[in-house]
Amino acid sequence: MSDRTTLEPLVLFEYDHRPGTYCLMLSDSDMGPADDVFEECGQYGNGYGWEGVARSALRVRAPELTDRISFDSEAGTFVAHGDDPEALGRLGALLQEAWQDGSVLKQFIEAGDPDWFD
Repeated sequence: MSDRTTLEPLVLFEYDHRPGTYCLMLSDSDMGPADDVFEECGQYGNGYGWEGVARSALRVRAPELTDRISFDSEAGTFVAHGDDPEALGRLGALLQEAWQDGSVLKQFIEAGDPDWFD
């Protein structure tokens, strides 16, 4: 399973080396358009920043998914993973909405715990 278009710029795929484990990813080359919103909120729009947005989006809009998703982001890449592709897809839709709409992104950043963005 690999979906590179539905949640664009995010990608949802199944790990080749771990069947049954899925990954939602946003690479640094696709983060740039949202940088101004992150800067306005005093945060960095890197992988850790998007992880903070993801944690906030889950808390605000989909708390029932929190225990079904894990994170392993790096400075240049946002990564969420787990064995539930539906949960990752729902998170992907929330992040895609934030990526496309700066006001939603700002709401998620402002609602998040500042420690989530480091």
